[in-house]
Amino acid sequence: MAEILIFKVFGYTENEILKNLEQIVDRANVRIRCEALDAKIEIECDKGKESEIQNAVYQVFYGAVYAEEDVSLAKAVLDRLSLYGKTLSVAESLTGGLVTSRIVSIPGASEVLIEGLVTYSNEAKIKRLKVDESAIRAFGAVSEEVARQMAKGLILSGSDFAVSTTGIAGPGGGSKEKPVGLTYIGVADEINVWVTKCLFSGDREEIRNEAANTALFLLWKKLVKPNDFENMVIE
Repeated sequence: MAEILIFKVFGYTENEILKNLEQIVDRANVRIRCEALDAKIEIECDKGKESEIQNAVYQVFYGAVYAEEDVSLAKAVLDRLSLYGKTLSVAESLTGGLVTSRIVSIPGASEVLIEGLVTYSNEAKIKRLKVDESAIRAFGAVSEEVARQMAKGLILSGSDFAVSTTGIAGPGGGSKEKPVGLTYIGVADEINVWVTKCLFSGDREEIRNEAANTALFLLWKKLVKPNDFENMVIE
């Protein structure tokens, strides 16, 4: 009798998933749904082989498996914040509220989410988040320093955790130094701020959705696997 195992995995395309799984199970026994770097993998295996397959999947996708059931990144994040009794605030530029919307779509969000700000203009970043105007002049709005200050501004307002996004969604606005898809994502707790540089591809909506999902995954990573967090690379 066959068993169906479910894994939610972040950061891989469908082809990459199939290539990584080919040494574990027959391709015919794998079903994948992949969107904006977030994938649901269903693996059909013989009864009694569950632990073997599970261990192999975790080995192959080390650090990228965030659930063994069909839940969203937002649900995984919300559950973890609720478990810890912690709060979250979000400041978004290129994602334009997508991160906050994903959180709000989950019942119980009001117990965790303090605020979500769409600080799209430089003026909003300066006024609402206390980003230093000189940092924007020196580094540009799409920069590690601005993402850092955006997240820090939310922490100073009273949140336990904060997420910030700033980037270039396109189709215009890019340059050789800062191409379309360049994104900086900040994740902060009460002590530190970590910023991850990302380069996404696709059209405007694909870039925005990938950025929003990556922001949620980076927060999940910080909450669940803090020792792995500083080694994250998103390309």
